[in-house]
Amino acid sequence: MTKPRNIRLKRLLLLCSVAASGTACLVLGSAALPSALLMLGRILLQVATISFVTALLEFRGLLAKLGRFLAPLTRFARLPADAAAGLTAALASTAATGLLLARAREEGRITRREMILAAVGGAPVTLLVVNLTNAFPIIALIGKAGLIYYLISWTVLFVMLFLVLGYARLTAPATARGAEAPAPVPEPKRWPIAIRQAGFRTGQFLGRTLFLTVPFFLWTSVAVRYGVFDFAEHLPEPVQRTLPPEAWSVFAARFGGMLSAAGVAVELLRKELLTTSQLVLVLLLGNVVNGFVRIIRRGMPVSLGIYPGRDGAIISATSMLLRATLTLAAIVIFWGCTR
Repeated sequence: MTKPRNIRLKRLLLLCSVAASGTACLVLGSAALPSALLMLGRILLQVATISFVTALLEFRGLLAKLGRFLAPLTRFARLPADAAAGLTAALASTAATGLLLARAREEGRITRREMILAAVGGAPVTLLVVNLTNAFPIIALIGKAGLIYYLISWTVLFVMLFLVLGYARLTAPATARGAEAPAPVPEPKRWPIAIRQAGFRTGQFLGRTLFLTVPFFLWTSVAVRYGVFDFAEHLPEPVQRTLPPEAWSVFAARFGGMLSAAGVAVELLRKELLTTSQLVLVLLLGNVVNGFVRIIRRGMPVSLGIYPGRDGAIISATSMLLRATLTLAAIVIFWGCTR
């Protein structure tokens, strides 16, 4: 009885997913739909590529070897060896981390608690890599303001990582496995077998992901189009008084990426319409709001497709709220120091 019931449930979910996606397409309209579908296709292609490469590295035994470099951190947090491999995969992306941790959870190698903590801990690792890649051209464009912004951002991410690891250590059960010797590296599979199994796993993952990712992404695109995430006019009045009107053009450009925001800020700095401290504040504020929008639009749908049950939502929300809280604290401290 269980198997037919599961099949009926999957069919119902598929029907709901298709109905929700179709309705979102109708609401978006012919003008906005092509760009939304193009972005969705890019996200799915990127996730599929990451999934395949991560699975291939796992089956060839390379991730287990690389995981030993981060094993001291996970041993400190009393997390198992699979968590170290997950944190290593975070150097590529949070999706790569999720794929490894979800598989380890499914196979019973880690607990739900260990999966969630390792996933939340992997988020700042990924962001550190992304920030390091983007920092140099931004600093070259806006100088001191860019340097201060990235120093604050990196500090926030390091604090976030060690808060998660510290919490994991303090709440670890007496039987925690992080203090054990590193797990032996498994025998690598031959290339043809590794490629075939990586392709099969990627197909499974994409099939699961499409149920939630497509409708969630399309409805978020609807929300973006109709201004649900337009926060500038709703910010507290003291914040709006602290920053001049010109700052909000940088804030708006931040949604197109740091390079877009830096391009707008260069001219404002040259004409002395914006000070260094004001630019740092607006970039940090944009970081908080943009992070929220990105999690809702991209991070949450992908996480829901990777992790079982509601764990994807828990991981995405916890990562976003922790980072936003720490960034807001940094904004208050910086604003107090520069008044």
